[in-house]
Amino acid sequence: MKFFEVSLIFEPRTYDIDFAGVVSNQVYIRWLEDLRFEVIKRHFGWENFPEGVVPLLLRTEVDYLRALRLFEKVEGRMWISSFDNVRWAMEGKFLLVPSGEAVARAKHRGVFYNTLTGRVTKVPPALRKALKEAGG
Repeated sequence: MKFFEVSLIFEPRTYDIDFAGVVSNQVYIRWLEDLRFEVIKRHFGWENFPEGVVPLLLRTEVDYLRALRLFEKVEGRMWISSFDNVRWAMEGKFLLVPSGEAVARAKHRGVFYNTLTGRVTKVPPALRKALKEAGG
């Protein structure tokens, strides 16, 4: 399932290139964080999280399908793919612009965490409501 999909365009900078002349794997992690932040900002709003509650990333998987080089642009897409009481999963992909060729695929897994109590917590009620309204 795809809930709350977003897309952003990314263009590698000179500092994103590794010794082999391709975009470093670390750059994709930064771009995934940008996309994850955008999903929440655009479709839910950080202001709707209870005080101290944050999405905590537990695992990131990236399948690199094609080397990306300086001056090539990609469209990053990300969406919430599943959730339950405390866990969430997001998936994403990077597509070469303008061809649409897949450059990488990714998965994020995490939980909601309360920084005030130091414990895993339930999905915030407003987010649960928004997901339910979206068909989840």
